[in-house]
Amino acid sequence: MDKLQAMKVFCRVYEVESFKLASDSLAISRPMVTRYINFIEDELGTKLLQRNTRNISVTHAGQKYYQHCVSILDALEEAESEIGDLAQKPKGLLKVSVPMDFGLTHLVPLLDSFTRLYPQIELEVDFNDKRVDMTESGVDLAIRGGQLGGDQFVARKLCTAGSYVCASPEYLERYGAVRSLEDLQRHNCLLYTNTMTSDHWHFTDAKGERQSIVVSGNCRANNGGALARLALEGVGVIYQPEFLVSKYLESGALVNVLPQWKGYEISFHAIYPQRKLMSQKTRLLLEFLQENL
Repeated sequence: MDKLQAMKVFCRVYEVESFKLASDSLAISRPMVTRYINFIEDELGTKLLQRNTRNISVTHAGQKYYQHCVSILDALEEAESEIGDLAQKPKGLLKVSVPMDFGLTHLVPLLDSFTRLYPQIELEVDFNDKRVDMTESGVDLAIRGGQLGGDQFVARKLCTAGSYVCASPEYLERYGAVRSLEDLQRHNCLLYTNTMTSDHWHFTDAKGERQSIVVSGNCRANNGGALARLALEGVGVIYQPEFLVSKYLESGALVNVLPQWKGYEISFHAIYPQRKLMSQKTRLLLEFLQENL
């Protein structure tokens, strides 16, 4: 039995913690996955995985063996990729996951330029604000904002965006000015629900001291672009990143009502699986985004 293939199968089972998920992602039968694991364990003379009908767990030997497998497989993949890159132009499918609003406003124009530079690379872009499981989804590169968490991927910072509290001139004329954080409590604040505390707005003053205010309103949404549109229609006050509101602030369609306060900053990172070596096409896209963002 092919030991390298057996090592790949073991690594996938280890990573997804499931024989079924491993068989699906590797396109081999579940009995074949079991045969590969049994083969490796017989070769080593020790159990790498403890399994029952409901779940599996990794033994101490399994953890150690996985680390060695990763080093060996990564070295092999790197050698094959490097030699292949020398002989071929970048081509093939590149799966990218990006946040909805940031992707539409900032990434779409760049991706258009990227495809013109590398016409043989096929981009498959998933516009989604939710975190994706990069191992199961097969995503090569994901763009994410805010806190990342976890150590199962590598992150490269792309850019940072500020934020503003905004309302339309018509809304402010109808319901009164917003001159302080406390004033927000008497206004209709439109809340973004893709955060743990959508009704807690945080700010920093000129001295660097942080302050929070609890707000409320009659409309919530999981899309910042939708909230911006509602603010333009005079529905209420929003607290959104500059990439969503800057053009409206410049045109006067929205007003920055609390310029004396610094809003939250959101950093955007490109992330890719720690286990997976970066291919040439992924590396080209990452470098392109770092340069242009």
